[in-house]
Amino acid sequence: MTTAAELYALQETDLAIDAARQRLAETESRLGETEELRAQREEVARRREELAGLRHRQREEEWEVEELRRKAKAVEDKLYGGTVRNPKELQDLQEDLEALKRQLSRREDALLNLMLQVEEAERLLGEAEARLAETEAVWRDEQASLLAEKGRLEEELSRLEGERARQVVKVDASTLGLYDALRARRQGRAVARVERGMCQGCRISLPMSVLQRLRSGNALVQCVSCERILYAG
Repeated sequence: MTTAAELYALQETDLAIDAARQRLAETESRLGETEELRAQREEVARRREELAGLRHRQREEEWEVEELRRKAKAVEDKLYGGTVRNPKELQDLQEDLEALKRQLSRREDALLNLMLQVEEAERLLGEAEARLAETEAVWRDEQASLLAEKGRLEEELSRLEGERARQVVKVDASTLGLYDALRARRQGRAVARVERGMCQGCRISLPMSVLQRLRSGNALVQCVSCERILYAG
């Protein structure tokens, strides 16, 4: 005959298995990249792309500035080189030179603005990369710790499940069915201790007749309120 003590021991093992499985699930849920890490990687990628775009625009602007300087120098050399003597042609060259200088001034201002944008983008990228490196270092340490915890919990579960297999063979089929049904209905606790005449599952005082049957030990006794199997050990 299966005793309440055997069922109580089985329940302790089952509760330990439940707790280990929950901890294992929580541990496994934390493995892998975090939202924070993914967000920071995306930020670094975005800032690198922005910086690359600004540097490309800067190179184009530098080429435009150099081209305007070359054109202005050519016009200036022609204007003051003495090879052109026609007043009208000289006036046209002067106007061309002034127009080129105005364009050059605007391009140089634009280039300066781009250089400032590049400098700011480099600063922001550096800060984002530093944050990412710090987050990755913490994340790698946490992942190593979680993997170790996962391995420990898997070993613990294997041990507990082995212990349960040894315990459950001592329980007859009908009693095991009752035990499993009560565990499903009572949040995993099919067996309740009795202390000072009170069921510790639902906290009610038990009738004397129930206590007497429990002391006799001839059969399993259930609580008249919560229906849990009573254990007086």
